[in-house]
This record gives sequence, C-alpha cells and structure tokens, in this order.
Amino acid sequence: MNNLFKKKKKYLYLITPPELLTKKLPLKKYLVILNEVLKTKKIKFLQLRLKNKSETQILDALKKISLLCKRNKTIFFMNDYFNDQVLKFCDGVHLGQKDISNNKVSRILLKKKFLGITCHNSKDFVKKAIDLKPNYVSFGSFFNTKTKKTKYRATVKNINWFKKNFTLPCAAIGGISSKNCKKIIKTECDLLAVSSGIWNFKKGPVEAVNLFNKFLNKKK
Repeated sequence: MNNLFKKKKKYLYLITPPELLTKKLPLKKYLVILNEVLKTKKIKFLQLRLKNKSETQILDALKKISLLCKRNKTIFFMNDYFNDQVLKFCDGVHLGQKDISNNKVSRILLKKKFLGITCHNSKDFVKKAIDLKPNYVSFGSFFNTKTKKTKYRATVKNINWFKKNFTLPCAAIGGISSKNCKKIIKTECDLLAVSSGIWNFKKGPVEAVNLFNKFLNKKK
C-alpha cells in the first residue's frame, strides 16, 4: 500500500455509516448512495464497519460493496471482523487494539492483504504496531463523535511525533468534518478518515466529498 501514496498527497478514507443494515438504511438503498459517492473517484479507501450483525449479513454487504469498490478502483477494508471468506472480498483489514493478535495478523498478511492498526493516542501502541508491519496506523478520536464510542482523544501532536519518527502512512479519525478538518490537513497526515462528516452532510455525501477533496488538494 505504501507505494500507492504520492509524496505529500492526502487521501479521503471513507467509513461506512453506523446506520447501515438497519431499517433506516437497508443495504439496497445504501448501495445506490455509495455508488454515487465512489463515482466521484475521490475516495481512495473505504472501510466497512458493521457491529452486531450476522455473518450472512456481513458477507452479503461485503460482496456487493466490493463490486462497487473494484469498479471505482477504491481500496476496500473490513473493520475488525474477518475470516477466510471475508478476506476473499476485501483488500485489507483494519484492527482495533482489542482485536489484535499475532494469529490474526499472520492470516491477514499471509493472504497478502493490507493491514491497518488503531493506535488511539499512544506511543506504546505505535511501537507495538510497527512490529506487526502494518500498511498504516490510525490516531483518534480527534473530536467528539457519535459514530463510535471512544475514551481516547488524539491531537495533531500525535501525528507530528509519528511523522518525525516513522515513514509509515497514518490516518486521523474521529468526529472529523469539513468544519474542523483544516488543522489536521496542515499536518503530514496521509489519510483523513471520515464517516458522519460525509454521510450526514446537509447538502449530501457527494457534495461533502467534493468539499473535502477541495481542502485536501488546496495548494499551500
């Protein structure tokens, strides 16, 4: 993955909404919306995050979203949950701290899939993660967020420290919106991971993607 990053270029890393696979947002409806978003060609990475769903539901969503990602050349990650079936339909897996094990990491890398690891705001987590040879690590939460409960709060100091000590790409995540992202964009952070800041944007997700992209590619 690391050679997919152009030097000093930043990318959008889109996280699926927590409402996915509920009555409010069934898969069929979501696929139509997602297709319009990915057609902008401005989403470099997409992460499928599903909690408390059956394996059948996860695989069904995974297969259908995977087709859209391939069509639009978007790199597709699964969050936390995986098995050999799941690995067939995604490009990589993102592991939270509670989900990391040497066995899981070995299985992911053996299948030649990309690996992302959550490091919250911890230097110790980073140092342990580096030994697992991930393709990127993530820091967060940077802001208050309803998407995911978290007790950790990251700052730009975490990114600055990381970039002074490591060449690995890193992502910023947690409550990021078009209104608060500029401070993070000014750092050397490679990936801006966004969920509600895009899906809940008043003018719609496509407009949100275009706005984020404008900020990300703004010449200094």
